Amino acid sequence: MKAYKSMISSSDTVHGISPRVSSYEEVRERRTRRTTGILGKAAVFLILLLYAVCLMLPFYVLFVTSITPYQELMGSMSFIWWPQEVTWEAFVPFISTDNILADDIGVPILHGFLNTLWSTLLTTTVSLFVSGLAAYCYSKIRFKGKEVLFMFQLATMMIPMATMTVPSLLWYETLGWTHSWFPIIIPGLFGGATTIFFLRSYMASVPNETLEAAKIDGLGPFRIFLKIVFPQAIPAFIAQFIFAFVGGYNNYMGPLLYLSDDPQNYTLQLVVTELRTFYNQPGQVCASCLIALVPLIIVYVIFQRFFIEGISIGGGKE
Repeated sequence: MKAYKSMISSSDTVHGISPRVSSYEEVRERRTRRTTGILGKAAVFLILLLYAVCLMLPFYVLFVTSITPYQELMGSMSFIWWPQEVTWEAFVPFISTDNILADDIGVPILHGFLNTLWSTLLTTTVSLFVSGLAAYCYSKIRFKGKEVLFMFQLATMMIPMATMTVPSLLWYETLGWTHSWFPIIIPGLFGGATTIFFLRSYMASVPNETLEAAKIDGLGPFRIFLKIVFPQAIPAFIAQFIFAFVGGYNNYMGPLLYLSDDPQNYTLQLVVTELRTFYNQPGQVCASCLIALVPLIIVYVIFQRFFIEGISIGGGKE
């Protein structure tokens, strides 16, 4: 054993490397890498923390403004980080059972929420099903002109939607659909190009061997979609459901163009906008915005696990 240690020592000495120097350099290098890793993680954490603060600050402003008395808001020349006296009076008109809002703007906020809910859920559900069928055809079914149709569909995604506002208005007026729910609901029932593109990428990862086995067992294309492809793509469907629901829930331009003539057809966004006309108190306006945010928060909390899983392209496994 002593002879072995002496051989190692002599070998290191011959090559000009001292064992003590070598071990010291390795320890120093490890410490440097560890320090660099800690500093990198700290920098990333600070950046993400700053981003989270900037993201949550508007919601904090809404909440503080809604619970601050009107006299304190008007009497302060600077931003109020927390009120001296917390009050919930701004929320009373929106959660009470009387007809205060109905007398002021012609429709209560609950009625606007129900209009938004049924129209958004109907359009989103049907659109997802149609988009799923189209994505399944593009990804798993062979037919002539498939690539051309898909590229044409991708080209429509490059058109800014704002440029189609006036032509759409003129077209719906020609059809006699203005001042009705048809322009809000009918176009959305035929699927969306972005949703089809996303679902196609997800369904492409479903093993073809599984589909071939289902064909041998006698399943047709529609039953294969319902029994095999759809269950495996549920996370992707939920992710797209959240995107579509939020988009429909926050839709303001469409209801403003086609539904603003009848208060009974007001969606939640139109009701909240009308509040700024009839209520001069900023606390009540902020309170209405917070109430309007509650359904979106509930949807995200319920489906967040599927949402995170669904935005990861390639859910299938070979």
